[in-house]
Amino acid sequence: MDKKSILEGIRVLDASTVMAGPLMSNLLGDFGAEVIRIEQPGTGDVMRHAEGSSWKVSNRNKKCITLDFHKPEAGEIFYGLVAESDIVILNFRPQALGKWKIDYADLVKVKENIILMHFTAFGRTGPYSQRPGFARVAEGFSGLMHITGFPDRKPVPSGYPIMDAFGGVYGAFSLMLALYHLKETGQGQLIDLSLYDPILRTMEDYIVDFDQHKMAKERIGTHNPYVAPNDLYESLDKRWLILPASNENMYRRLLRALGLEELLTDPRFLSNSDRVRHRIELDKYLIKFFAGHTFDELKKLLEEHDVAYGWVNSVQELVSDPHVQAREDLISVFDPELQMKIKMQGIVPRMSKTPGEVKWVGPALGAHNQEIYHNILGFSEDEVKVLMQKGVI
Repeated sequence: MDKKSILEGIRVLDASTVMAGPLMSNLLGDFGAEVIRIEQPGTGDVMRHAEGSSWKVSNRNKKCITLDFHKPEAGEIFYGLVAESDIVILNFRPQALGKWKIDYADLVKVKENIILMHFTAFGRTGPYSQRPGFARVAEGFSGLMHITGFPDRKPVPSGYPIMDAFGGVYGAFSLMLALYHLKETGQGQLIDLSLYDPILRTMEDYIVDFDQHKMAKERIGTHNPYVAPNDLYESLDKRWLILPASNENMYRRLLRALGLEELLTDPRFLSNSDRVRHRIELDKYLIKFFAGHTFDELKKLLEEHDVAYGWVNSVQELVSDPHVQAREDLISVFDPELQMKIKMQGIVPRMSKTPGEVKWVGPALGAHNQEIYHNILGFSEDEVKVLMQKGVI
């Protein structure tokens, strides 16, 4: 890439585990930050051993080293790395940071303007701050799981660890704010972010509706309670289509596309509020029509009448979708371990002046021990070997 990466010169020390913290550093690494990923010697992060190859994606563009925080020698080694870094990412519980003397108060003694991202299940304060937790724990706590699913069934967790995903993106956003502040003032800072914070922040109507109107959201299934029709409908060949007829013009186009113009004058469906009240009766017409036509037939009808619609993709359908291919949403990167190219997500977002780049996939455990410990801390090759033999790195 000819252009200088926007985050070139920024060094990130990432000692977090699992998904959210590594995603934060992943996003910064995509745009040029030097990310040093710290893992436990011998075993590495749990995600290295998870089913599939997600490690290759979530740790691309990173340099991987090992360091055992339980060893007495680890503290000074970590401090040495902190002194040469701009950002530190940790997701250990607060008591662990205190035990190992790697909390914010300790790190600012090493580097006064360090930025510490401390990302935990419940945050640094409050009665739950010392509790362990993972994505599903936070999803239940946030209230998101309570409103997901059908009213007569148990709450449904997301099919993907969305709390980790939101946490990673929100964490990267927070770090960019801190970097801007660092550039403007020369000051670092502590970022306290919990696993449930990002979802709670974005569920805006969830809190204000309860506060102002005592409206407590409950599980309702797949339909939209405020607009009708707005649901998922199954085609003859078992594909699910998403139909959000969210205004009068779209509703009229939909009925014309389906040949149901007679419903335009049906008193049960004259306005959106009428349709919401009679949603079940209206849905019967749509369910019957969709069940009698194939996916391709329905797409053709809806597109001819400029109706907003979508469909539910499996991963197989997504990777072969012409739109995904045309936008180059997926890229192929050579993996030296497998000796082949592997497909993964491309750079997001697309920047016209400062594009990102995938340089390499997630490397082997401790692949950069010699490079980092020699180039940054000045350790000799023999010193590195001794530390490895003692299990420190």
